Amino acid sequence: MADLRGCPFPEDLRYDPANHLWFAAEGEGVWRVGVTPFGVAIAGEILLFTPKPAGRRLNAGRAFGLLEAGKTVFPVKTPVAAEVVEGNAGMAASARLMNTDAYAAWLVRLRIGAEDLARQLLPWADARAAIEG
Repeated sequence: MADLRGCPFPEDLRYDPANHLWFAAEGEGVWRVGVTPFGVAIAGEILLFTPKPAGRRLNAGRAFGLLEAGKTVFPVKTPVAAEVVEGNAGMAASARLMNTDAYAAWLVRLRIGAEDLARQLLPWADARAAIEG
């Protein structure tokens, strides 16, 4: 596992450095998505997450849900066209697990096309420089 400024970054995941998201492959084009430790640190203490409903198709740059951190609510955006397969219902009651274990607290499962995946979601070796920046 890679380490960057005291934060773990598993090398078997894909990353979207611009939105501070991690993506874990689950098969058949489905990816489990969460916020990286850097994203959690930037947002502050995460309280709740409200996902878009399953079946919702999203264009790149559209929100797949809303994160509530302190007194701020902000959209969490997909970097690629995707379909929401499932939102993590447990995060609507409390998303505080994200504050202590960003990789155990996934937000949604998205179905992503192979072409978009290859163009936008980076392996750790390619994402590191952008995440550091």
